[in-house]
Order: sequence, then C-alpha cells, then structure tokens
Amino acid sequence: MTPQASPNRTTLTWLIPITLLIAVGAMVGGLIARQVYAVTKPPSVSNAPATTSSAPTATRPSDPRSVYFLPFAQNDPLFSRVRDAIQNYFNATNDRNFGLWRQTMLPSVGSQETQQSWTGGLASTKDSDMTVYRIEATDKGADVFGSFTSRQELKDAPDNLQATCINWWMVWPMQDVGSGNFRIGSPSVVNKKCDG
Repeated sequence: MTPQASPNRTTLTWLIPITLLIAVGAMVGGLIARQVYAVTKPPSVSNAPATTSSAPTATRPSDPRSVYFLPFAQNDPLFSRVRDAIQNYFNATNDRNFGLWRQTMLPSVGSQETQQSWTGGLASTKDSDMTVYRIEATDKGADVFGSFTSRQELKDAPDNLQATCINWWMVWPMQDVGSGNFRIGSPSVVNKKCDG
C-alpha cells in the first residue's frame, strides 16, 4: 500500500516558499521606501550651507553662504551647472546684487522686476540653510528641488506670510541657455513660518 502524503506535510511544502517570498518582498520594499524617504523627506533647517568645489563631497562646508547639495544631488551629471546657477541666485539675494540676479534668471523672469522693487523687497532679508536635495533632468535643462530659510524684518515678509523667519521649499526650473550655462525660471514655492 502506498503511503499518502500527510496534509500537514503538503501545506508545509507550499508554506515555506510563500513565506520566503513575502519576507524578501517586504525587505526589498523597505529598502526602496528608505531610499525614497532619504531623498524626499522634508528639509532640516539646521546648519545647511553648500559646496562650491567642482568635486562633490558628502560633508557640509563651513561657509554659511554656500548652498549644500546632498550626496544624491552631488552625484547628478548636471551638478556643476546647477551649483553655479543656484549659488549665484543666493549670492545675488544676500548681497542685494540685482545685476547678478538678473544674469542668473531667465530673461522672461528678470525683465519682470525693476531694481528698485527687487531691492526693496529684500531690504532686510538674509537667506541661510540653503540645501539642494534632488536634480531631475528635463528636456530644457533641470528641475532642482531644495529648501532654505529666510530671516527678515516683519515689514519685509511676503504679503501672504507675515513672519520674521520662514522656511521655504522650492522647485527651481532651470534652462540650458548655451555654453553649458543654466538660468533659472519662476520657481514653485511652498513656505511656512519657522517652528519655535
């Protein structure tokens, strides 16, 4: 008489590979979620300056005027062109250099501001903690995802958010204008009052 396979043994034969498959799937899903979170998590508004050397590094530079690029952004092929444009953007703001700002922006954006209104809007503003998280290539250049903190007198705060300290999250669209240079278009903006 041929012995019949035990129901418990048959269940075990199928249960082990299914359990292993679920465990491997959960592990891979966790690793993917960790990567996404590391790249897209909200910015920390602690000490966030940035690199000005052409070789990407993983450490934050000591100069608070420099834009800091996370390693994910530093390793992007467009890093050096983005770095030059975004650093000029913040240098122009902090130095009240309208000429530099206009050279950094696309003509369609720069022509919308007069020197008087642009400078007046930044009378007491200082930007700090500038961080770039991600660079995404586009057909025209790149979209650059980052954040910074602005501090200003209340009278110089934006009309829609009256605060002396504001955290900003931005997507700067950049276009290649030839010779490897990027210029910045009108950014997408989310902002909120600083905590505390």
